[in-house]
Amino acid sequence: MFLAEDFLLKEEWAKKLYHSYAKKMPIIDYHCHLSPKEIYENKNFKNLTEAWLSGDHYKWRLMRACGVSEDKITGQASDFEKFFA
Repeated sequence: MFLAEDFLLKEEWAKKLYHSYAKKMPIIDYHCHLSPKEIYENKNFKNLTEAWLSGDHYKWRLMRACGVSEDKITGQASDFEKFFA
């Protein structure tokens, strides 16, 4: 396991609240462009570009507005080229 079971839970009441209630609840993020399925399945992204850019149409729109060529947004450019675009 990458993080300890009680990572960031310093006090006993925090551990009890988390383990008794919050741990069983779904992740709710109203403005996240990661797939809930990928979060649930603990998907390992191959790199940062895939995690940050692969499905985020807001970042694509900003990149287009800044003049980035489409091959470096959704096209065939390498992930390295897309990240540094």
